Amino acid sequence: MAGHTKVSAYDVLRAFAMDFEPGASVLQRYLAQYPEHSLALIDLSMELSREFDDDTPSGAAEFDLVAAGMARLRENKLTLQFLQAAPAKLFADAIKVLSLPMQVGLAFRERRIEVATLPQRVLAKMAEALQTSTDTLLSYLALPPEAPQARARKSAVKPVTPEKVSFERVLQDAGVDEQSISKLLREE
Repeated sequence: MAGHTKVSAYDVLRAFAMDFEPGASVLQRYLAQYPEHSLALIDLSMELSREFDDDTPSGAAEFDLVAAGMARLRENKLTLQFLQAAPAKLFADAIKVLSLPMQVGLAFRERRIEVATLPQRVLAKMAEALQTSTDTLLSYLALPPEAPQARARKSAVKPVTPEKVSFERVLQDAGVDEQSISKLLREE
């Protein structure tokens, strides 16, 4: 089960919905396998367990709820596949929202940041700047790091496979001052 951290919330919830049976056994199994998605799994379980009265027509509040959900889906334009093929400029422009150096945006692009070290607030702002969901950005960052091909061709030595480092280390390497780093790493 070491590889389950790379599974997106969408994939976990979809599999759970397919396996769902009333009772706690399926839910407990998924909670044990994917504790990082526990809130979403519990919400989906409650939703799937709800009983509906098909004879009563849907109300305006239900239509508004569905419309809001559909609008949210339309807003999250960028998919995982698009992020994988996106140019570095997209990430460099998005990181400007956080007022951070371009090197930090490139670290996002190259997936060199350890996901566990990213503050939730920074992750949410970056996902918003990239016009994608936090789950999609998390799934993207969970992929193995990649070496940029353009820099590899310009190198005089054989390039090594990049390793994931903490967000704090990326900020330090980019020359961000310690006060700004501590402010960014504080969860508010």
